[in-house]
Amino acid sequence: MERFLRYSLERDKAIRVIYLDPEGRMRQANAVVEAMADGKVTLYIVRPPARVTLPVTDILGASYTPKDEG
Repeated sequence: MERFLRYSLERDKAIRVIYLDPEGRMRQANAVVEAMADGKVTLYIVRPPARVTLPVTDILGASYTPKDEG
């Protein structure tokens, strides 16, 4: 999973992420990783546009977006 997060951060490309939002609900979104440091990750959610900073442990899964093969 960290591989996908670094891929997004280094190439400024959206990836599909499954994460727990601050209220504890499971979400799925296309997002671009803007920063990773100190066990936290900042995501720019593509639709609806939003920024969220989460502990890396709240990222449950990551993969390429449809039509993106890396």
